[in-house]
Amino acid sequence: MTSLHHFFHPKVVAVVGASRGADRLGHVIFRHILNSDFRGTVYPVNPSAQSVAAVKAYPSLRDVPEQVDLAVIVVPASQILPVADDVIAAGIKHVMIVSSGFSDMDPPGLELERELLEKLRSAGCRLIGPNSLGLIQMDEQTQLNASFAPQVPEYGRVAIASHSGALGITILDYAAYIGVGVASFVSLGNRADVSGNDLLQYWGADPSIDMILLYLESFGNPRNFSRIARRITRQKPILAVKSARTPVGHDVANSRTVSVAAEDATVEAMFQQAGVIRVDTLQELFDVAVLLRAGPIRAGRRVAVVTNTAGGAVMTVDRLVREGLEFIGPVINIGFETLAESYRVVLPQVLRDPAIDAVIVLFTPVGPSNEEAVRVAISAALCEVANDPPTPGVRHPYEKPVVANFLTTGDYRVRCLEVDPEREIPIYPFPEQAVRALAKVIAYHEYRDKDPGVVPELDRIQTDDSRAVILASAPTGEEEASSYHLTWTALSDALSAIGLEAAPEPDERAEENAAFNITMESDPLFGPLLRLHLSSEERGVAVLRRTATQTLPAVRLVPLTDADARGIWSEAEVNSGSASMEPHLSIVLDAVLRMSQWGEEVPEIVRADLYFTVVKDKAVCVAGHVEVARLNG
Repeated sequence: MTSLHHFFHPKVVAVVGASRGADRLGHVIFRHILNSDFRGTVYPVNPSAQSVAAVKAYPSLRDVPEQVDLAVIVVPASQILPVADDVIAAGIKHVMIVSSGFSDMDPPGLELERELLEKLRSAGCRLIGPNSLGLIQMDEQTQLNASFAPQVPEYGRVAIASHSGALGITILDYAAYIGVGVASFVSLGNRADVSGNDLLQYWGADPSIDMILLYLESFGNPRNFSRIARRITRQKPILAVKSARTPVGHDVANSRTVSVAAEDATVEAMFQQAGVIRVDTLQELFDVAVLLRAGPIRAGRRVAVVTNTAGGAVMTVDRLVREGLEFIGPVINIGFETLAESYRVVLPQVLRDPAIDAVIVLFTPVGPSNEEAVRVAISAALCEVANDPPTPGVRHPYEKPVVANFLTTGDYRVRCLEVDPEREIPIYPFPEQAVRALAKVIAYHEYRDKDPGVVPELDRIQTDDSRAVILASAPTGEEEASSYHLTWTALSDALSAIGLEAAPEPDERAEENAAFNITMESDPLFGPLLRLHLSSEERGVAVLRRTATQTLPAVRLVPLTDADARGIWSEAEVNSGSASMEPHLSIVLDAVLRMSQWGEEVPEIVRADLYFTVVKDKAVCVAGHVEVARLNG
């Protein structure tokens, strides 16, 4: 993604619309560039001023005496097209437009944005925005704050992209507040050209970036997002807050930008497949980020609790269970006598226990308790186990995560206790924050440790033949209809071509008695989605489907890898509440993978809803229907 390089490492920047008025947006962004100690050269462009902030101004981009790498444009939307002409004439290839009044405003604004983008693209220009609140690049060679953020974090190894400019500034402010270092930040604005996917590719390949944080409201190309994220998350974590999760939230998001709402369960499935750590709030985003950067730790699900009071331990254990972690009891309550020394002695013993994967340390000041002494004691305990010799086949005590909760008053941010230059212990203000962050990090490490799987090469599958059967079965005399349903004969032939069998006639009662159900539906954003329902000993598949709203649907984006197929099976089995289908695991997985390849390679399938029984170690389709989009012409 070298086409983005000069957004983040420009040598020459020009601010078009830099004003002399200190309260004007162009002046603010120009002043922030100056104050950030930018390592390159910045030029104000203003036809009505000789200088801005004591820097000589130029009437247009054509008059700037150096080749400009990045043009930051802060002029009204009505003036944007002549400025775009100047951009092209000056040979500038990287443009960021801060101005609003485009697709974020109304249909005429959308048309203006399209005209602008066509003009810039025809000249090979890349565009961030419009309606962006800026970008930041904090490495020593650049140090650029071309944004409205009044203060920026210290340099670190985190990159942040935000769909909301205002929230992006807040994110930066909080990062600075809790001491999370940031390398790059981009407010994407309307995403007319440069998208979150572009930034993911760029940051994924950047060795100076260890972690990527995203605030998302909608998706432009979620299938591409999934493919890119799958590659990146095997090497570095991606954390995402995805808002607009409710119908009301969708309406608000759509009023700000042109986007299509996605079903939240589908978003959840995509994140899970791609290894993206999804969090619900901006607070949780940083709770998890702080733990991920705490050092080279590995985690399992068995968690011990060390505390000096029982109250916080009750809440902690409840949350551990709710997050799917395994509490290793009993709670280790060290009381209040010789408090700091008790933490120093007990914690190494707990970490050395091979039955424990992680530790939560709770501390509540009572009486003359010395918080600093407790901090020193916890650090000393970690330093002690760091010197333990390794044991083959056993996780080293120092590699086990330790998170803490200090129930103190007056400071409710996440803090860090430094153990050594490579290791920190996050200290959360409330115990549920510590547990939630730990659960997210454990799930991420489990994802990375798993075999990513492959899309398998299946025998007896001819999707071209199946597609030919489907297209040939289009009924005549109904050409005005946009879609049609396959007859049972055509459905049987189409399934036979992909290696699946259908009963001679559909069974009208099969929906209640089928062993499993596979639904595949084309989503306008995500493409084909595959859902799986398994029967149980007590309930048929149809009953399970009607009650599925009580649980998270077992759904995946097509195509599925063999690992995805195992994952959707596990979720469907949990939803069924029974292990009665376990003997037929391989049969169901085979059907799932064949349906997945069918949906990927026969794009005319709008929806397939099929019910299967298991007969003589084979999956047999006994009911259902397939809807097919009619080809134009």
